[in-house]
Amino acid sequence: MTWINRQRIFTPEDHPDWAGTHAQVPTPLVYDDFIRVFYADREASGRSYTTFLDVDRRDPTRVLAYHKHRILDFGAAGAFDDDGVMPSFALRHEGRVLLYYNGWNRGVTVPYRNSVGIAVSDDDGTTFRRLFEGPVLERNRNEPYMTVLPTILREGSLWRMWYTSGTRWIDIDGRYEPVYIVKYCYSHDGMDWIRPNHLCIQPRHDAEAISNPSVIKDGDIYRMWYCYRNSHDYRDGSGSYRIGYAESRDGLDWARMDERCGLPVAEAGWDSTMTAYPAVIAVDNRLLMFYNGNCFGRTGIGCAILERDR
Repeated sequence: MTWINRQRIFTPEDHPDWAGTHAQVPTPLVYDDFIRVFYADREASGRSYTTFLDVDRRDPTRVLAYHKHRILDFGAAGAFDDDGVMPSFALRHEGRVLLYYNGWNRGVTVPYRNSVGIAVSDDDGTTFRRLFEGPVLERNRNEPYMTVLPTILREGSLWRMWYTSGTRWIDIDGRYEPVYIVKYCYSHDGMDWIRPNHLCIQPRHDAEAISNPSVIKDGDIYRMWYCYRNSHDYRDGSGSYRIGYAESRDGLDWARMDERCGLPVAEAGWDSTMTAYPAVIAVDNRLLMFYNGNCFGRTGIGCAILERDR
């Protein structure tokens, strides 16, 4: 597997008059002539908000338009998303666009808490409103630390979700760092989720964190890209995020094949110390990956095309 035409398509540094500090977790949605890429920008205070840019469907490295304003305000004081609204997965359903997003707020004993919210757009993905004030996927007795970063496939009447689930916080040199894995759940309406506590990707060591699954069905195979890191020295250091890959016949039991991912860090430049937050979509008989590089999206969003080799 090899990803070609790998290019950075956007960096906030080029737009200091309106952009914040980041362009994190790119989340694509396909239109007739373009692809809308939702992403999380960040205020100087650290709070995250969602906006988007549009790229040419035929040439996704060419930006057509920038949306310079947030599409959903922060949650009410005390709500699960009063400090951040970060996109995760967008889809069309019953004539509207649904956006599953990562809501977060600051913690006291640990830096933050994460849950999954849902918003809806009645104008084809330009503005959004919450369907309800609370999260659609929250911590529970089996998952007491966090639930975040879902990807969804609809197969008939079944909604299938793979998401990031926190397993614990660990003290690394006096700072609490989160550890997480990828789990699976399902729904019949996209709102109420049945959570069997099913682990999808087996960590390779106790301090590994696995996040941001992106799943497609390619023929009779489910394919998942995700990012993984160490809990030590992962802020652009030796343990920083890399993009991994796995395959499954049923979407439940996965064979991890990170060596086949085909998108390593570059030798130099904006994605030379980190590759993270992959979002893979099938469009016009191609697979496209949108992803972040160094510093968790501070250096911008990249795009690559899969060269078919199987």
